Amino acid sequence: MKRILIVASSCFFIRCFLLPHIEWLSQNGWIVDIASDSDNGDAIPNINKHIILPIKRTPIHIDNLRSIEILQQYIDRTHYDIINCHTPIGAMVARMAARKYRTNGTKVIYMTHGLHFYHGAPIKNRVFYFLAEKFMAQYTDAIITINSEDRYNVQHHFKNIAHQYYIPGIGYDTNHIDRPSATDKNTLREHYGVQPDDFVCLYVARFTRDKNHRFLIASLPEILHHIPSCKLLFVGDGEELDSCRKQVATMQLERSIIFTGYQNNISDYLRLSDVGISASKSEGLGLGLIEEMHTHLPILASRVRGHIDIIEEGVNGLLYTLNDRADFIKKLLCIYQQPQEAALMASRAKNNLSKYEVNNIKNKLLKIFEHELS
Repeated sequence: MKRILIVASSCFFIRCFLLPHIEWLSQNGWIVDIASDSDNGDAIPNINKHIILPIKRTPIHIDNLRSIEILQQYIDRTHYDIINCHTPIGAMVARMAARKYRTNGTKVIYMTHGLHFYHGAPIKNRVFYFLAEKFMAQYTDAIITINSEDRYNVQHHFKNIAHQYYIPGIGYDTNHIDRPSATDKNTLREHYGVQPDDFVCLYVARFTRDKNHRFLIASLPEILHHIPSCKLLFVGDGEELDSCRKQVATMQLERSIIFTGYQNNISDYLRLSDVGISASKSEGLGLGLIEEMHTHLPILASRVRGHIDIIEEGVNGLLYTLNDRADFIKKLLCIYQQPQEAALMASRAKNNLSKYEVNNIKNKLLKIFEHELS
């Protein structure tokens, strides 16, 4: 049987994005080990072993050197056909740990969910991560990108990586979103404390600086001037959550913003909302928006990497200039005041999502793995 080691800095990342991939590999005869930090949650299903690493998201940290040593010891004892690494620091740790084992036939495949030297990133990030990825390319057999900007950068700057692949995202699970429900929209709203005539803007994202929740909160008073019934519905948790709650309290916006925290299933929130929004400074592809498109929500998102791959302005959604409050409110009013046109865009979006479905992505990944081993 073939063995694969999947490495990421965060166990949370694996739970959120890679469980369908792990299940698919297991069903197709692979022995799957994973390596990440520990989140003290339930055991990850369909794996043989979980290697716990003291890995930190901070690039330069002594615990990352320890993580390389620990991972190297496991790789030394077990022959892996493929080491599949994700997340910037997880991928660096994995490639450093595996560098001498590539001569024994182990293939190291890096799947990037968004290179950190994207257009618009802080200059220090662009320099550091570009140089780091340039150095790590020599220990990489294949790289997988999921958006057009990263694909371009890899093709032009990492020509020494022998095999370069592109797939449209990590896949969204229609069964997860289409959970059967006899509950209508108004009943759901009543259950979650939302009024029937509220205009609900849904943002599903972890509370990090890159997700830019503060922009939406700061824009809300002006939005309420035009749309008094507007509600922001934030689904997610993260390190910026507490500070965003304080911002809301300071601005006395508690009645117009709902914090749900992390939710394993968001189907109810999709059903009760009127529009899916994003203020993100950069995305790998924008899985949350794709899930919202699937449920016929009109979309308004920042014009950044990842979003521009899935949204065609005025066709299947609207885009606004990042951090441009006037542009954001103007586009939001278009959706609010022209519901028929918004519904038409949502319908077009729903009808062109098959390439993003998780079954298509899993098949593409499996073919990549098999091609690398051949």
